[in-house]
Amino acid sequence: MNHPPFGPDDLKDPPLSGDDFIKLLHDQRAERHPEPPPFYQALFDGSLKRAYVELWVKNMYAYWDDAMVTSTGGIFVKTNEEDVRSHILRKMVCIEGKEIVNDLMGWDTPAYEELWLRLGDGLGLRRQDVIDWKTFTRSHFAISTLCLASRWWEWTWLDGVASFYAGDQFGSEYLGRAADALKNHYGVADSSLEFFRAYVGDASEDLAWEREALAYWACTTERQLTAARAFRNRLDIEYQMVLPLQMASSGERMPLQVP
Repeated sequence: MNHPPFGPDDLKDPPLSGDDFIKLLHDQRAERHPEPPPFYQALFDGSLKRAYVELWVKNMYAYWDDAMVTSTGGIFVKTNEEDVRSHILRKMVCIEGKEIVNDLMGWDTPAYEELWLRLGDGLGLRRQDVIDWKTFTRSHFAISTLCLASRWWEWTWLDGVASFYAGDQFGSEYLGRAADALKNHYGVADSSLEFFRAYVGDASEDLAWEREALAYWACTTERQLTAARAFRNRLDIEYQMVLPLQMASSGERMPLQVP
């Protein structure tokens, strides 16, 4: 993702209005990824073998345990706009577990990683097997790309907000449907689906401030170009995360894992 800077030809047109820029992002998502990843579609349909559902839970653990914390924290430390920074701080609290502010707010929701492990419990997986799983290499590099772009120079804080906006759209739409599929097709009890209620609720709430921040702060042509690119990059990362699972479940071949 070592992109060259935009040149005079790229920057010659005036910026879009805030509303038109948000529409552009939605149009780009519809054009680039009009359908859910095939693996998720199979999950929604109930056509996946249970073994591949379990494989999904194991392979996604690193995303919730590491990528979400590292990438969100990387954008947080770059952000010097007070209102946006406050929203990102709350996002980090949700990721790390609302229970950490129990003494102030009375919240008791655990960290996403713990809730994900409880999903594994509901599927009959041993926690240590989930924790010790060697992530598929393509998923590993998707996570690494997300973390590096968030922490270093590739993305500005506003680009990071565009990444949040893409990831939260993806997650709130598809993981909500995943919870229904797990309950209806795979017999997972409601008590093991708390992750989805917590995450989808948090992501859905965050979409409003992310949209507002992008509409207001992406007010130049260059900011809009870089934010839109980050938005597309994050969508690609989300699809790359589950691509090796599709390869495995389709019988194409078992993907390589991190040694």
